[in-house]
Amino acid sequence: MSTLPPAPASLVDAGGQLHPFGRYRGAVGDVSTARWDRGAAWPRRLQRKAWLYAGAYHEDFMVGYAVADAGYLGTAFVYVYDRARKVRVEESLEIPFGFAEGFQPSMRGAWSLGFGDRQWRIDPEGDGLRFRYDGRRISLDLRVPSLDGGMTTLAPALHRPFNHTFKRLCLAAEATVRIDARRFERSLPHGAAVDFTLGYPPRDTRWNWACLQGTTDDGRPFGLNLVAYFNDALENALWLGDELIPLGSAAFTIGRPADQGQWTLRVAELDLTLTFTPEGARQDRKNLGLLKHDFIQPFGRFEGSFRADGKTVRVSGHGVVEDHTSRW
Repeated sequence: MSTLPPAPASLVDAGGQLHPFGRYRGAVGDVSTARWDRGAAWPRRLQRKAWLYAGAYHEDFMVGYAVADAGYLGTAFVYVYDRARKVRVEESLEIPFGFAEGFQPSMRGAWSLGFGDRQWRIDPEGDGLRFRYDGRRISLDLRVPSLDGGMTTLAPALHRPFNHTFKRLCLAAEATVRIDARRFERSLPHGAAVDFTLGYPPRDTRWNWACLQGTTDDGRPFGLNLVAYFNDALENALWLGDELIPLGSAAFTIGRPADQGQWTLRVAELDLTLTFTPEGARQDRKNLGLLKHDFIQPFGRFEGSFRADGKTVRVSGHGVVEDHTSRW
């Protein structure tokens, strides 16, 4: 494992001050933001953002799932891509003020958003999480028994308090997935990813992001989380077998159109170069005045290489990449 310091028990120290910006091993125990959420600027509704995302990557299918509290808007989505049929089905929901004023997002509490027969539910289960959805064309039950081995980032957010994120890739999971009349029940030894983000990002935010999982040419699990233009690159990390390796800056080169062109990802310190080829994409463009965003999230396959212990290591697998701008 890395030599990162362990994550603190709460976001603040004994003197009530936010812990230093940087990277920590594991998850912060108490992520309550109550002390920052009150004031004339209404930070709970206008500034604080939180989401809990899960991805499940398999040769037969890919799953993307998220529930988000943007303050004045609650959103959720789930999609399943059936590789054999090359069919993607998505169901999503937006509810103004969908989460209560006192809602405190965490990985230790329940998340629920729904309307009618579209219901998203995330629950803590032991040391892990359970993600559920049951809808018209798709349903999902994804159990992640443990989140051990993740990395927490505390990053500056310009004039706002902070941004926090916890990432863990290469997670073991059990997945039951339905898309139309097709049903999959699969064990994923290292095929799930979890992203919990909570903070006060700048009003105008941009990022490129990659969440990739696969195996090396000698059979080791490989996971890669990369971001550019956001969180000072502090959330960049590689999981190799049982090892967590923090990384520096990443460079994204995006082929156009982004849902069809190849993406190239580079990290200089490991001589890492990966080529990502989209199989499809989730995308949205919205302008609601207070909220504006434009993003595209291709899903697909990647391959490439990096240097470890003086040797070139080949790697391949599946995942998602994203080009995202928001005014929120």
